[in-house]
Amino acid sequence: MAGFSKITLVGNLGRDPETRYTPNGKLNVQFSLAVNKPFRDQGGQMQDRTSWFRVTAWGTLAESMVKLSEQGYLMKGKQVLVDGRVEIREYTDQNGQQRTSVDVTANEFQLLGSRTDSEGGNFQRSQGDFDAGGDRSEGGSRSAAGGSRPSRQDEDFGMQDVDEIPF
Repeated sequence: MAGFSKITLVGNLGRDPETRYTPNGKLNVQFSLAVNKPFRDQGGQMQDRTSWFRVTAWGTLAESMVKLSEQGYLMKGKQVLVDGRVEIREYTDQNGQQRTSVDVTANEFQLLGSRTDSEGGNFQRSQGDFDAGGDRSEGGSRSAAGGSRPSRQDEDFGMQDVDEIPF
């Protein structure tokens, strides 16, 4: 069973992002995202149920994430918002157990948390980053949400210079 839907998640990175390239040389960034949902158990105690998602970003959005990772703004434990397309896949693991994987292809990404936790970066990709066959292209656009002061544009990434984002 496989399906596609739009999803918006707020959670914490379960590991540092990993930069990878396809055999065709296309950049992608992958990380796990832990989303906690509080609930009351049978004894009335508050508990957290954690759901895990595998997130992948492509193209210019991945380039932004690489830059943020290199500058120490995007790492394990950071709270982020991810908006994208979800695919639920079932597979059989090495031990013969039936498993479900929830994979998200990110279209938008935003750093959350307090200013000391690197708040403020909002990045997105245009729908043009995917062609009808689902192959990821190099193109696309992204915007960064920052403060009210003007900033210079980073010509390499087409976004607000990360050094200029008011964290």
